[in-house]
Amino acid sequence: MTTDWKAALAAARLLPIISAPDADAAVALIDDFATAGITAVEILFRASAAPAALARARARHPQLLLAAGTILDMAAREAAIAAGADLLIAPGLTPTLAALCRAGPPLIPGAQTPSEVMAAREAGFGVLKFYPAEPNDAPAILPDYANVFADIAFVPTGGITEAALPRYAKLRNVIAVGGSWLHAGLEPGPGRATALAERVARGRALMNGARP
Repeated sequence: MTTDWKAALAAARLLPIISAPDADAAVALIDDFATAGITAVEILFRASAAPAALARARARHPQLLLAAGTILDMAAREAAIAAGADLLIAPGLTPTLAALCRAGPPLIPGAQTPSEVMAAREAGFGVLKFYPAEPNDAPAILPDYANVFADIAFVPTGGITEAALPRYAKLRNVIAVGGSWLHAGLEPGPGRATALAERVARGRALMNGARP
């Protein structure tokens, strides 16, 4: 993936989040997402199979923006880089992680409170993850952040469903939303890619219909 990552994420609007306890299953799901027209995917680095899944997805789908999620420390960062991640995503930000990520693949750190947003901004980060989004009513908070932090964009994740998308689509500081609702409840098989394509189409319509 050589395209500017921020532009690619903003164009994607939807970021499926995939757990990878089994590399084969994760890669098969990413294959189906690619067939369904998804252009960006986040693989959670919570399981030992995640690096293998990302590396195989990288080889199979060079056009995809592949993000490694749940990056908590140097070990996870190094594993993600070795696997070929375009982008790193963390639930929060520490001074150590900020220092580690000044070079290499870009990082989207998590931030929720005004102080956390200010600290991330001061560390040089312009795109932040708002997590967990739904339990903290992100659509009610982020409009104020758009006024106060006009140069910061957000990728909300955590508990988001298709029904919630119109609330996020209205926000000018949200460039994409992430979650697992796009593939929740869908079993592997010949019809999964078609079902994913239907959900992707509905999600994009909802996100783009109210684009500010």
